[in-house]
Order: sequence, then structure tokens, then C-alpha cells
Amino acid sequence: SPMLGLGWLPAVVASAHSSSAVVVGRQLFIEGVPFEVRGICYSPVPINESVYFAPYGDYFTTEYSFIWLRDIPLIKAMGANMVRVYGWAAANDHSAFLDALHAHGLKLMATFYMGDAKESPVRTPEQRAVIIDRFAMQVRQYRRHPALLFWSFGNELNGVWNGFLQQLSHSQEDPCAWDERYDDKGGCWVHTHGTPKPGDRCYETSFCVYKRLFSFIEDAARAAKAEADVLVVSAFADVDSLYDKINRAGHFAPSVDAWTAQVYRGNTFGDFFANMTNASDKPVLLTEYGVDAYHDVCGEAADTGPCFNTFDDHSDSFEDQTSQAEFAGNLTNEIRKVSSAKAVCAGARRGSKECVALGGFLMSWVDEFWKGAKSQAGCAPTYSSPLFSVAKCDPRAHVTCGNWNASQHDLCGYWLEAAPDHYVNEEWFGITSPTGCGNSVNHLRVREIFWRMRKLWANKPFDAALFPASCETMLQQSCAFAPAGGDLASDIFAASGGTQRRKGREVACSGRGVCTTSWEVCGAGNANRTATPCCTCQLGFAGDGCEQLDARIYVLLGAFAVLTLLLLLMLSTWATKAVVHSCSATKKSGYRQPLMK
Repeated sequence: SPMLGLGWLPAVVASAHSSSAVVVGRQLFIEGVPFEVRGICYSPVPINESVYFAPYGDYFTTEYSFIWLRDIPLIKAMGANMVRVYGWAAANDHSAFLDALHAHGLKLMATFYMGDAKESPVRTPEQRAVIIDRFAMQVRQYRRHPALLFWSFGNELNGVWNGFLQQLSHSQEDPCAWDERYDDKGGCWVHTHGTPKPGDRCYETSFCVYKRLFSFIEDAARAAKAEADVLVVSAFADVDSLYDKINRAGHFAPSVDAWTAQVYRGNTFGDFFANMTNASDKPVLLTEYGVDAYHDVCGEAADTGPCFNTFDDHSDSFEDQTSQAEFAGNLTNEIRKVSSAKAVCAGARRGSKECVALGGFLMSWVDEFWKGAKSQAGCAPTYSSPLFSVAKCDPRAHVTCGNWNASQHDLCGYWLEAAPDHYVNEEWFGITSPTGCGNSVNHLRVREIFWRMRKLWANKPFDAALFPASCETMLQQSCAFAPAGGDLASDIFAASGGTQRRKGREVACSGRGVCTTSWEVCGAGNANRTATPCCTCQLGFAGDGCEQLDARIYVLLGAFAVLTLLLLLMLSTWATKAVVHSCSATKKSGYRQPLMK
């Protein structure tokens, strides 16, 4: 039977009440209440910025509060209860970001950034120990913050493109002899030939390398849990028959709270949940799912080179919000069907078909213009096939990638059969899409997927008031503090205790300044208030909206009043002396002649 006897359950659930968050069986409890993850992947890199340059993707400090204070209320309004970030700099303070999440009732999955094996080598025990120490230090930093629910140890450590499996396999002390090439190229990486069977060369070598990977993750999870009461996972790619590796070697990571995967299989998860439920007693958490919002059609039929699209061509390519929303809705409903938050899932274990998943994180909050600058920057097929012809319009050909200009919304991507158009555009996964509004600020254009998910997650309708209509509207709302049309006299009158002010419609910076969109000028905000955009006031005015006289004006006015008073006193003194002198002179002149005899 997939269900255990329930006699053990009261004591375990009682322990859930003693801890703020705990996984019991296949259920996640927060304060003793079953919790289903409705998450958003959150990497809010602005237009014309890149994770390869400062702040290197860490937009979670107070300097960038204008970004996350823009987004957090909207994410909550959509019905999400968690966000996932992909890394931050340990030296920076992220307390205000965490405070803002907590204030809006949102939890966080933080990812311990490892990059690839070149950035974080894992060949030797000493190298792995250094990484684990760094991880433990980051966990310790925010160990008491109530918003931080999960830590992910790395991202896609099982992807051959990151190089960790290769380094673990090719240990000089005890090599696994695992061949990282695709199975259709003679290697052991599962690609087209299916899961290796007992007796196959790759069966034992893959066990060897995954035993090392899971043991490494186990050591990291133990170190984290020694620092804080925190849940630990490692976000895996849905590749290389992941379920088989978990089934055979997953017991080497008993401290991991859930198995994860980033699943992109189209309009359905297919056999993913069926395979995973049979692989382990642990629950599953989808750390990424969804589709992009651009529909590629191959370029001109007369093209003699590899097929490509541009925004101005005649290929009939288009932004496909409808498919993105439909796919996300269908996938989310599948997750709900196997959600372990249901009451019936108490005691669920391996083999349970209706109690498999803790939830998932939808990819992603906003389009990321920087991504085309990273990978496949060329025009060539994304796969090796003798059937490919540059003279033929082949949808599996590589779409032209962008250059290093992160200000451009590129169509860079790769072929994926499961996508609506059989193609993935990395820069177009956003629930929203940004528009530049100046130096730092981006206005968000909402897509259909937001309203679909808001209905599914929050059961709330369309509300146009959630998103400003344009950059101009957003900036006016941010910088409109006081009525327009005021003048110096009315300000002086108000400052002296009067209450009369001219009435007028609200305009940016009271009509006495400029709405500035650079955080370098505006400065840092906090958990409750962003400092960007801000008003750069004209000479003589101050305040958040330039609605006040500059303090220096009051000083000048005071000095002027004092000088005026002194001048009046001086004039009064001079006049008094002059009168006295005149009177005295008159009296003396009356006695100057001798008296008549």
C-alpha cells in the first residue's frame, strides 16, 4: 500500500508545531499547517544590465529596493506565496528584502550560487569542504529570518554543461570511469537510448558518480541544518533519467528535504510524477516550470543560411501570450492534482499517485534581456543531424542570437520539441516584460499569464489598477507629491502657520523639480519605501516632492529678517539721536544772545 499506518502521525505532526517549517512524510508544514508552494522564479535584472557585471545579479539590497518593492506586492496579488532567487553576494545585506517579503506574507527559497565547476571546483575533498563552509556561512547569516524557508544548494549540479559530474567522476584517487558524452555518441549521459539496465557499462559508473554527487549534497545539507532550522534541497535539471539516479543512489542524501527538478516537457509533465513517486519516499518540488512567450516561425523560405527570425522579418513570428498562459495553467493544475498538501496525503510514501509534490516555481517573473548575450551567440543548428539543410526552412535551426547588448530583447534560444513552437527563447519567459523608464527604472507590461495564475492561485479577477498604464503614468504616480501651481508667497504663508495653498492637479515633483530615475542619485531605500525614482528639486525647494522650501531659504529669510531688524534699529537710533541733537541745538541757540538790560 502507498499509505502508511497513521498511528505514528500525531507525534510527528506535533513536532511540526514545535518548528516553524518541517517536512513530514510528503507534506510541508508551516506552523503546523500543510503548505503548498505557489512560487515564482525571481531574477529581476533590469534592461541594459547583466549578471556578468555589478551587482552580478544581486538586486536584493536596499539600493535596488525600487525593483523589489515594485514587484513584491504584484507577486502577492497574483496569488503566489513564495519566490525563488538564484544567488546573492554574501557580503551584502539582504535583510530589508527579506523583511519586505515577510511583510507581504511571502516565503523565500534562496539559492547558494556555485556557477559551474570552473568557478566552484569539486575534484578534491578539500575543494568540496571550502564550498560547504561558504554555504554554511550564508545559511548562518539569516538563520533567524522567518521569510527564509528553503535553501537550494546550487543549481542544476547534475547538468553536464556545469561540469560537476565530470569532476566528481574523474577523481584521480578513485575514478568512476563514467563517460559524460550523450548515449547516442557512445557515452553514458541518457539522451535517446533510455535508462541504463543492470549489466550495462553505464549502470555502475553512473551510480558511482551520482553517489558522489548526492553524498556531497548530503554533507552540505547537514552543515546547513547545524546552523539553522532550515529546509534544504538542490535544484536539479530534469535530465539523465533523474528518477533512476534518485531511485538507486538517493539514499546517500537522507538530510535533503525534497527532490527537485526543473521540468520543461511542454503542456504536460507526462510521466514525470509517476516516475518520481516510485523513486523515493520524499516529496517532489518543481524548482522551475513553464514556457516562454514568443512563437518562432522559421525565416524566409528563400534563406540559404540557417533559419532565423528578427522582429522585422516576414516569418509570421509573434509574441504568444495565449500559449504561455494556457501551458502554465495546465501545468499548475497537474501540480495541484498531485499536491501533497491535501488532508488525504498524511502518511503518503513511495508509490502514492495522488500525493507527490510540494508545489512548484513558475518560470519567471520578468523577461531578462541579458540572457542572449551568454549562450549560442551564433547562427548555426543547435543539434547535429545529417538531415539538417541550410537551404530548407528547418524549425530546429538556431535562431539568431543577440550580441552583448543587454538593452535588446533578442530571440536567442534553442530547439525543444516540447515547446509550443518547438523552440525556447530564453529572454521571453516573463510573466511581465520590462520597458525602460530612464536610467534604472523599468515599467512592467503584464502578460495574460498573470491573470490566469491570479485566477488559479488567488481566485481573483482582472484588475487593471494593479499595473500603471505606461512609464509616464508610473513615474507621475511615484513623483507626484504636492499640488502644482504653488508660489513662494503661498509657501511662506503656509510655513508661518497659514493653511491656504493653491489647488491644482498633482504633477511630478510639484512642478518644481525633475523626476530622477537613477538609484545612484536617489540613494538606498528600505523594506517599506523605495528611494527611486526621486525628485531632483530646483534651487530653493526641497522635500520628497519639492513641496517645501529648502531649509537654506528659511535661513536666508531669517538672516534677512535679522538684518532688516538691525537696520531698522540702526535707523531708529540714528533718527533718535538726530532729533535729540536738533532739540539740544535749538535750546542752546536761544541763550546765545545776552538778556535785555
